[in-house]
This record gives sequence, C-alpha cells and structure tokens, in this order.
Amino acid sequence: MRKITLLLTICFVVGYVLPSLGQFETSLHKTRNGKPTWYNSENGGFETLTGVPIEDLGCVSCHPSDGLNANGDPVPNPYEPTCEDCHATNTPPAPGPVTEDECLGCHGREQAIITMGKEDVHRSAGMECMDCHENTDMHGDGNEYDSMFELGAISTDCSNSGCHAGFSHPAQDPHGGALHCTSCHASTNLACYNCHFESQVLSHVKRAKQQITGFQILVNREKDGKVHPATFQSLSYEGNTWIAMGPSVAHTIVKTGARTCTDCHANPPYNGDIEAINDWNADGIIQFASWDSSDSTLSWLQGIVPLPIDYQRSFKLDFITYNGDPSDPPGPSKNWSFVKGEADGFQLLYATPLTTTQMSKLGMDTNLVSIRPVTGELPNDFRLDQNYPNPFNPATTIRFSLPERSHVELVIYDALGDHVETLVNGEQEAGVYEVEFNARGLASGVYFYHIKSNSYTSTKKLVLMK
Repeated sequence: MRKITLLLTICFVVGYVLPSLGQFETSLHKTRNGKPTWYNSENGGFETLTGVPIEDLGCVSCHPSDGLNANGDPVPNPYEPTCEDCHATNTPPAPGPVTEDECLGCHGREQAIITMGKEDVHRSAGMECMDCHENTDMHGDGNEYDSMFELGAISTDCSNSGCHAGFSHPAQDPHGGALHCTSCHASTNLACYNCHFESQVLSHVKRAKQQITGFQILVNREKDGKVHPATFQSLSYEGNTWIAMGPSVAHTIVKTGARTCTDCHANPPYNGDIEAINDWNADGIIQFASWDSSDSTLSWLQGIVPLPIDYQRSFKLDFITYNGDPSDPPGPSKNWSFVKGEADGFQLLYATPLTTTQMSKLGMDTNLVSIRPVTGELPNDFRLDQNYPNPFNPATTIRFSLPERSHVELVIYDALGDHVETLVNGEQEAGVYEVEFNARGLASGVYFYHIKSNSYTSTKKLVLMK
C-alpha cells in the first residue's frame, strides 16, 4: 500500500507539480509585477508625485495578512513568494490543496465583499475561487505579465467553455455583445477610499478612510474592447492627490435583479433616473464623492457611473488626509480633514473612457465635453491654435491638431507657472480637436495653456476678464 501511495505521489509531482513550478516562476503570484506597474514613475504612476521608490514602501513583498504561510509558520524576513504561501507542505500528500482562506488572506477586496454580505450567485451555489480560477491563473502560462489586467494574464471569463459559452439573450441585450456580462450582472464594485500615503511611507501602515460600494464605474476594457466595470484607488500624500483606475470585477454577480435599460439610459424611451448622468448633464462634471467637514462623513454616487471621455477634467472627488499619528492602527476614525477637490494625477490603465457616441446613447449631453473631435480632413502637422474668444469669461475654446495618433497633455498654468487644470492627458487618434476651458472660480488675469504631444510642444497665452 505504501508503494502505491508513493507511486501516486510521484506521478502527481512529475505530472502536475513540476510543470506548475516551472510556470510559477513567471506567474503574477511569484513576480508580483502588479504593484510596481501601477506605482512606478515610468508608467506614469503615483511615484511621479511622491518621489518615494516602491522598495521603500513595504508593499512589494506582500504576504498573507496574518503573517503566516499555509503551513502556519511565520513568513520569512526578507520575504520571497513560494509555494508555501498557498500550499501546505508539512503534511502528506504534499503540496496540499489550496483553501479558500489562503486565497482570501491576500485578496482583501474579495474578503471584504464576503464580510459585507454581498450576494454572489457562484458562492451561493457553493463554488470557491478554484472552481473558476484554474491552473494557468494560479501558476501562470509560462509568460511573464505586468498586471492581471493584461491580455492573457487571467484566462477565467464568463464566456469560457464549461461556464456560459455561447450564452446570449438578444431580447435583453440590444448591444450585440459590446457589453461584458459583468456590466449588468455585477451588482456593485468596491474601493478603499483615499489611502493616507504618509502612513504607508513612514510606518508601513495601510490606511484608507473607508471601503465604499454601491457604484459601478463603466469603461471600455482594453483587452476586448467591451464596456466593463472599473474601480479606483484614491491617494493623498503631503498635499498631492492621485486617482488610479482600471477594469475590475467585484465578486457580486447576480442572476436575477441585474441592471436593465432604465438603470443605465437617462434618455427616451427609458428615462432612467441616474445620479451620475444627472450630475453630468447639470454642468459637465461628475462629482463622484464629497466630504462633509461638519461631521467628517463621506458621500458618493450610487449606481452606474460612466467615465466620460474627458475624465481628467470632469471626474471629481474630494481628497482627505488623516490627522493622527501615521503609526496609529488602521480602523474607523473621523480624524480626517479635507485636502482639495482636484487630482494632481489621474492614471487609467488597461481601459479607455467611454466615447462621445457611447455617452450620447446613455443620455449624456456631449455638448458639455471639454474635448470633442472636429470633422474634416486629417491635418498634416501638429498645431495649437489661439483660444477663442480671448479675452473670455468664463469659458473659452482651445483647438489643437494631430497628424497621427498621439499621447496628448494639455495643461493650464497661471502667470506664476503653477498648475491650474489638466484638460487632456491621454491617447488621441489623429484629427482636429476642441477643448473647452471653464474658468469659473478663478480670478481675472493672464493664464497660459501648454500642449505636449510626441515631440511637439507649444504654449499660448489666454486672458480671463471678469
């Protein structure tokens, strides 16, 4: 009997474990490439404002939150990802199976969703993480990826064979497959609102104001072009503020009670009452989250939140900072105060905002967009035109031309050279564009607008006269 058991163990190791170990070396569970990809300055991450290398943050070598590996032993210091993070190896047959608790010990957002009691049809049916996320998701496919959002990094999807392959209901989906299933069937997403980065830098304490749910930001997912849910992380550090956003699915899938037309479309014939769209149509701004200083509470939009094409200008939230000791234990607290309502940087990776056509189909007034394409022939040269009218009060239009697809930054500065507002910061197709700059709340005077696109730069003066 012992020989049979030994033989089976050897077969298991040779046939499954060894190939998996070879893949594991390039997997995201081993390389941990995700955090540096989002944070480092070469990708336009938050390091551009903090100047603090990620190696100094204590969050590169993340490990189970209880500090114990699957064997129940303390993780070593310095830490290095190993099989024992997930698999018990101190009891035969080794390595042991991965338990749900081992997954949730690292994947805190999924644990938070469960703790909050949010419904998921898969969990209700008794399914666990490994029922959907199989070998290549765990151990990799032999290729190294920068992020789980990258094409090929995660193979699990609703439409996979054995799941919902070929599933469609055209009577309820007039979009022709342009929407990912989760845009309608994920009831909510989750975000940890406003990371206090001083706590992370000085004390390696992970501190956010609170977890928020009830919203579903909609973007175009880069890897398949489908409308897809997104979530974000907001940060503040020494007065600097930041939003990082990307496609994400909280495990809150519902079979019945999914979104219908009135939950997303504010225009006829559906006439949905949608907070974010109502907010946009009032003034071309989506104030996603607001801080009430009188009682130190946060409020935020519920339901779908379409990310506008000019999101750098129009997607707003209030940034706050923790007033206590950065080494304080994390937990609920009202010891926070307002910093400002503008993001110094907005990072959108592996996704693009909704187009003006998509916005219009949802009932959003696209005349309020600050950037809009101008029909006509493609330009031969880069060009930045003089704003009109000039002088102006309170709004003016800036036109620029791109002979090729380019990354465009269009920024407003005051007469002292201080940053006022970023109007454009992202990829644009070749064409002629117009951007509206609304100077409400600014004092009369001379301002400058500066464009940078590929190797082209130009600066012009504009005058606000109230």
